[in-house]
Amino acid sequence: MAEARELLGAPVKRAIDAVTVERIENFNSENMRPPALVVLSVDDPAGLSYLKSLRKAADKLGIEFSQHELKAGADEKSVLSGIEAISKNDKVDGVLIQTPLPKGLNLRSIGRVLDPGKDVDGATAYQAGLLFQGAKNALAPSTARAVIEILDFYNYGLRGVEVVIVGRSTIIGKPVGLLALARHATVTWCHTRTISMQTICKRAEVLIVAAGRPRMIDSTYVRPGATVIDVGINVEDGKLVGDVDTASIFGFAAAYTPVPGGIGPVTVSCLYANLLDAAIARMKG
Repeated sequence: MAEARELLGAPVKRAIDAVTVERIENFNSENMRPPALVVLSVDDPAGLSYLKSLRKAADKLGIEFSQHELKAGADEKSVLSGIEAISKNDKVDGVLIQTPLPKGLNLRSIGRVLDPGKDVDGATAYQAGLLFQGAKNALAPSTARAVIEILDFYNYGLRGVEVVIVGRSTIIGKPVGLLALARHATVTWCHTRTISMQTICKRAEVLIVAAGRPRMIDSTYVRPGATVIDVGINVEDGKLVGDVDTASIFGFAAAYTPVPGGIGPVTVSCLYANLLDAAIARMKG
């Protein structure tokens, strides 16, 4: 088999950002201000690099970026009151809820006070419901959207394709499956209770891995000629590695996304594309 094709995220990011910049210019001209994102941040070292990437991209794109820290141990009523005030601010176009949330807070309680149209990462039950229904105006979680954007960019259509997803989280596994289903793929989810996971994965024409376990997937899970999308971000000996043992799938997979350099850069771009979707929808009423 020929050498596996590396599906890099950088060109996908550039393509999405080019469209976003044009949309921001139009938004600015009509609203006399840049689109604004507020991040409900938590004290979590794992999320610091993502926050830095978001801030850097916001500066580059011309997006107003600010943070509101959700402190552990804070009174729930006062926290929700603060979130409600942010949600009602007409100069805030989108809110990103960083997880895991501090003890005592949950997405359901936040969803009760957050304008669902400003939930730009599809975290609330309202946006999840729209996605489940296949609504075109659903704001899908940005990482799940990034998977589809990469497949689209590299011309991997999903109509009639067997897609297997390893992982069933509400922020990646479940929503990316629904997005693939909307493209008329045949979708199977695998998880920690799945029996004969290797057999199921080897059926996949497109294998999407979001398990949160470093190098879990090797060649014994991969169908010859498959496309492997690695969503995992893990740290091993100070280095970022994915959920796929990339070296072992050479000679089996026809294409794969590297870690780092694959899904990660596209996720940030998708979040800001969601922000513009939300801001323009509000602008149009």
